[in-house]
Amino acid sequence: MFCTKIDIANLEYKEPQSNRSGGKVVHVSTVSGSSEWKDRIRFQMSEDQSQNLQQAIWGLGTPLPGQDSSRRTLELSVESPVLEEFLKNLDQKNIKTAVEKSPIWFKKTVDESAVTNMYVPLLKAPTKEDSKATVRVKVKCGDYPTNIYVVDEISGGKLSYHKGGPDDLARNVKCMVMVETVGLWFMSRQYGMSLTATEIIVWPNKRATGIDAFTLSNDIQLQKVAEQNILMSDQEEKNENVEMDLA
Repeated sequence: MFCTKIDIANLEYKEPQSNRSGGKVVHVSTVSGSSEWKDRIRFQMSEDQSQNLQQAIWGLGTPLPGQDSSRRTLELSVESPVLEEFLKNLDQKNIKTAVEKSPIWFKKTVDESAVTNMYVPLLKAPTKEDSKATVRVKVKCGDYPTNIYVVDEISGGKLSYHKGGPDDLARNVKCMVMVETVGLWFMSRQYGMSLTATEIIVWPNKRATGIDAFTLSNDIQLQKVAEQNILMSDQEEKNENVEMDLA
């Protein structure tokens, strides 16, 4: 489902719990009073396969030595204005809730300015005037990996695809991504919300091969001679050589 199905105003933030990494986590549910996995925040980041597909900015990140290689980062463009507004509102909701619950979450009252400085936003502002905002998602590459599907073609209302892998998440590929989150994480002097990709559909880059890979001047037009004509010409030449030998 698209992000518009998530009612940000009615999100429920649970009590902080310790996690295995030594930090804390606050689970967030879309249904008040529910702790079921199906009620976590989960949404699609493009309206459909024909609207606002996202673009991979750098391709799938490579972990540094010592870093967790089972969860790698993929930075995506935010193409949909609706998605951009949703992420912005979700960031604001997380900050506002953190201010209200700061005595519990941070063991003291913290003002909005300090809370905002600690928060790692989902929506990354454009770095250049002509660029777009971005969002980072985690791609699972270990146990229970992110499902990656590579599109072969769309024709006659049917989408043909094959199962892909992390190597298909190259720079500039188009993606339709389903993400989910358990809630907020807290580490040292930072906190934020991580989005984990559960499914990704990839439209691979089309690579020119053969003579089409060359850049030629504009006054040159490529014309492929039919293979059948070439074969016939070769045969005619052979026949002529035979006739000449017989003569």
